[in-house]
Amino acid sequence: MSEDRQAQIINFLDDDELRSWLESQAPSVSEQTSYLLAHAEDGIIWGRFDSKKLTTAEKIFHKRDQVDLPELRLLTLQQCRIFGRDGEILLWRISETKFKWRFIGNPNEDKIPESQILWGTNGIKRDNFTLLWDGSQGLKHVVPFTDIELNGDRLVKPVRLLVHHYIKYEEETGLARIYRSRLVDLTTK
Repeated sequence: MSEDRQAQIINFLDDDELRSWLESQAPSVSEQTSYLLAHAEDGIIWGRFDSKKLTTAEKIFHKRDQVDLPELRLLTLQQCRIFGRDGEILLWRISETKFKWRFIGNPNEDKIPESQILWGTNGIKRDNFTLLWDGSQGLKHVVPFTDIELNGDRLVKPVRLLVHHYIKYEEETGLARIYRSRLVDLTTK
């Protein structure tokens, strides 16, 4: 799918319906692995889709590891992105149970690729996820990515989030501006 789709409204009744909808959308953003990054009232939620099934970080690293990670819940979800090489779906809350969503593919437009370094200098891998932390501050998050070289528990290279910023040129003034951005991939390159 390379075309962009305008924002559409969707109503979810419960957590299971939200999860089912997310899993049904994942193949449109990547033929292989796609990722989920959600912002909720109680924190950041990372996830990944393998064979159309969503696994979130709290299922892999939970309290037995002294990591208190938020769950993907309709009640607390503010926005989430399903992203991969072929596109991104952005879902955002507009009322208690209603959300809007839109799809961005790979438009044939000028873009600026950016690699944003994610928090974490240390890591522990488990299944398809890596628990990242930095120093003694106690802040942790779990990324759905394990193609990370470790020296003991220390990252050799930082984990990066690849983002594409798309440029629009104003005909009258000739000014260029970034008019949209989308998440693309996780990498250490």
